Amino acid sequence: MVAPNDILGRRNEIKDCLAAADMAKAVKRLMDFADDFHPESKNMAIGLSFEFNDLKKVMLMGSISFLEQRQIKNSIVSRILITVDDIVDQKKLAA
Repeated sequence: MVAPNDILGRRNEIKDCLAAADMAKAVKRLMDFADDFHPESKNMAIGLSFEFNDLKKVMLMGSISFLEQRQIKNSIVSRILITVDDIVDQKKLAA
């Protein structure tokens, strides 16, 4: 278990979730991560959570192709990675 104040450990936990294709858990962890380390990033985390949950609904309806699903997922993953790295960088600058 990663300590609540271990920013690098928690960042790596999010990256591990993404590597394991557990996007639901990664998005949830991102929300907590933003809350705890950089509340200014919370809106970005909420937007990514919305986009992921909306994608799941569209996928269930079958109204999106596999290629489109893959492109949207890749975009979300990329933005999650950028967001967590930006939060870590902001914490380093503030230190």
